[in-house]
Amino acid sequence: MTKSNLLTLDNAGPIQMGFWVPNRIWATAKFLVPMRDAIAAKKEAGTLAPMRPEVQDFKNWVTRHSVYRMWVTSMIEEANAVVSRLSKETREEIKDEDGDVLWIKDYDSLFEILNEIISTSPSFNATEMVGTPMNGLLAVSMATESGLALFHDKTFNLQFKNILNAWNTFLKSSESLDKLDIKDPDKEGSWISERAWAAGVWDQMVCDPQAPGYGYDSWNSFFIREFVPGARPFHGDPAVNINIGCETTPWQYENKVALKTGFWVKDVNYSLLDIFGGQKQWAKLFEGGQIYQGFLSATHFHRWQAPLDGQLVRSWVQPGTYFAQRPWQGEDPGTWEGTESQPYLGHVATRAIFIFEHELCGYVALICIGMVEVSTCVINSPYIVEDGNDPVKVTRGDKIGHFEFGGSTHMMIFQRDRVRLEAWAINAVNHRNDSSPTPLGSIIATAEINGAGI
Repeated sequence: MTKSNLLTLDNAGPIQMGFWVPNRIWATAKFLVPMRDAIAAKKEAGTLAPMRPEVQDFKNWVTRHSVYRMWVTSMIEEANAVVSRLSKETREEIKDEDGDVLWIKDYDSLFEILNEIISTSPSFNATEMVGTPMNGLLAVSMATESGLALFHDKTFNLQFKNILNAWNTFLKSSESLDKLDIKDPDKEGSWISERAWAAGVWDQMVCDPQAPGYGYDSWNSFFIREFVPGARPFHGDPAVNINIGCETTPWQYENKVALKTGFWVKDVNYSLLDIFGGQKQWAKLFEGGQIYQGFLSATHFHRWQAPLDGQLVRSWVQPGTYFAQRPWQGEDPGTWEGTESQPYLGHVATRAIFIFEHELCGYVALICIGMVEVSTCVINSPYIVEDGNDPVKVTRGDKIGHFEFGGSTHMMIFQRDRVRLEAWAINAVNHRNDSSPTPLGSIIATAEINGAGI
């Protein structure tokens, strides 16, 4: 990557929806600083909301456990050291009301910001940070040495999950509809504003502009809104074609995938054994096959649909991390875009795993991966197939599950020599900046017979 291609505060602009983690320092200046300033103003005015019980419990737990308090404190100090080495212009964007150049002021401030985030609904904006404010808080911190230790630690993740659960509860309540207010549609952060419409948030989506909440009873129900009937037809012949299971912007493709690799090393590798949570009987089916990976912004359609006619032979939610990024990715300018961590998350993050069987195309896996605060993966009950259960018949387009709040990523995995993938999927890297995602219902693969596509 040449210097001219690096994201900076000057050239970042409204980042394309195809990116996951934007320039972290740009994100700080545009998201964390206003939130931090708003909290400071509320404290001075005496209007800061009391700390929610879940946040207070989490803070108490960290404080009582010396190792975790050490890691949290060190993470803050290390993040502040990163921003202290930035250019003068960037430091000017980040400095606080006292003129100090800090990412997070101190230990107490971290919990105050967490409390503010989970007490409100995500805002719309025309940038990549849309819908993921917690990522804006932790983007630099999670890449520090102590941040890596924290967010790869199972015990810490179980405690942090309580924070995410509390936010999820809020986002499922009517209180979360403040940014779908039909009485003030163009308020700051509104998802029904002219800017949101122009960004495609409502393109062919179900809504009722005359009803409170645009016809939705919570922010989460809006987030998993559906297309209007007929908006996403499934193309091709179900006897020989596989369709995409999520509406995504292409990100990565790999052929001849290994059963087991060092997925955490410098090169972007996929390791089937780790993707399938160590369940070798399923991983072995795809050894030597192909992987396509695509990205979902918070503005995308977040439901999953069966990609084929056939049967679902196994499905489960694999527990994992929430804010872990690839070790040794670091904070060099060339890694701010986070291109290396997205494939990594397929091995370690919380994810829903589906394994289908198609008569001609063989086994096909669909893996829906939570990213950052998007930690909830929901499989619809008719499509939960436990180990040893009979397969479930599926028809392409069947609604099999969804994410809850935020941007996400997904993989489709195909067996060796069973299908030919479409050019757009094989050349996924070249489509990362596409202005629109590949529509749900698009053909991704065609059965191979005697080495030739049908």
